[in-house]
Amino acid sequence: MAKRRTEPVGEEEAEPSGKEPRCDSEPRGWSGLVADGGTRLADWWEQARHGPRRGKARLQRAAQYSGPERETLLLLLKSLVAGVFSWGLAQYVIASPQPTYAPFTALLVVQSTVYRSLLYSTQYILAVIFGVLAAGAAGPLLGVNVAAFAAMLAVTLAIGRWQRLGPQGLQVSVAAVFAYNALSGAQTSMLWEIVMMALLGAGVGVCVSLLILPPLRYRTAAQGVQSLSAALATLLHDMAEGLEDGLPERGMLAEWLYRARQLDSTVASARHAVETGAESVLYNPRRMVSRRVPVTFSGYRTSTEALGRAAEQLRSIAYALLRMCDSEGELCPDDRYLRAYGDLLEIASRGAGAIGATDDADGGNALRRALDDGYTRHSDLTASVGDSSAWPSHGVLLTDVYRLLEEFDHAHTQGSIEIPARRDGGARRGQAGEPGG
Repeated sequence: MAKRRTEPVGEEEAEPSGKEPRCDSEPRGWSGLVADGGTRLADWWEQARHGPRRGKARLQRAAQYSGPERETLLLLLKSLVAGVFSWGLAQYVIASPQPTYAPFTALLVVQSTVYRSLLYSTQYILAVIFGVLAAGAAGPLLGVNVAAFAAMLAVTLAIGRWQRLGPQGLQVSVAAVFAYNALSGAQTSMLWEIVMMALLGAGVGVCVSLLILPPLRYRTAAQGVQSLSAALATLLHDMAEGLEDGLPERGMLAEWLYRARQLDSTVASARHAVETGAESVLYNPRRMVSRRVPVTFSGYRTSTEALGRAAEQLRSIAYALLRMCDSEGELCPDDRYLRAYGDLLEIASRGAGAIGATDDADGGNALRRALDDGYTRHSDLTASVGDSSAWPSHGVLLTDVYRLLEEFDHAHTQGSIEIPARRDGGARRGQAGEPGG
């Protein structure tokens, strides 16, 4: 086999690109700045000109299909209802002198899921209480002056760093600043007015999130696992095909390594999808009438983490092949061994695809068969290498692919979930990749 000797590759191998490097540090004259400004203005005008048409298209998609556009529109409508209703109650029913605190709180509390609305409302109420207490104490103790305001602000900023307040930590200082003048001196009776309006707004926001079509996104968990397993299966299949004629050109090997590294973002997206699905189910009243909501999302989490670790092994395989392209002598496997190794990667590709399959009619047996075939093929390859001097290079590939198969095995045995009984009394047990709805 002909060797493809090039410069050695480091761990920080750059992604393949055919573009020439651009030097942005070159001095530019006024003509260049004016040209850039004109280009950006033209782009802005183009977007503004097509804005109404794009907005109409988004509204049509929101009306016809379930997706991000519909969820965004629903969140806007719920925020509108919560803000108007809380202000109406504060202004006309309670006749509070501080009615704007109610809609302000309601708009902050209305979130995409019931769980997040409850969390934000609790955090915001605590932030408001801390803020108004700090503002109410600053006046009587220190008077109304710059030093008192600075001391109050320093205290509230420190309280806002409390981790339990989360993203609402800054609201401690905001509430204190707005309440400082009203709560100073003889006007400390306004304290409970502000707190009560915050409680009113939080209550309205939580009720709106709870009662007006709270979203159930448990299918996103299955879709996240499916996308990750499909990405792994595709890359494994492409690598298996590329090894049919031995070690491919260095450009293809670099492309494999680049794609393996890009799997990190796919793993992160899958984790986000699983957690979003799990969060949407918490405290959601719709789960009581839906028989297809998963009992637990632990199976999805286990499968996602196992696939994430498998992606790390695949990245190591791609890097090892790239280094072998730069090696000489026995460190580079022969074509026969690489073809056999490619067959093993093809078996692993079938296993990865089976993890995320939604139409697995044989109860996960396809994955089990792929794993058994993979372990058998791995044993054969290991025996063929034996204790020869080629083991340092061949053993790296064999060890990585064995660990990859182990991660698939872990996803198979620990990553299954229980689907609740259907209305007809039947029950299903599915893999973590099943949508469950």
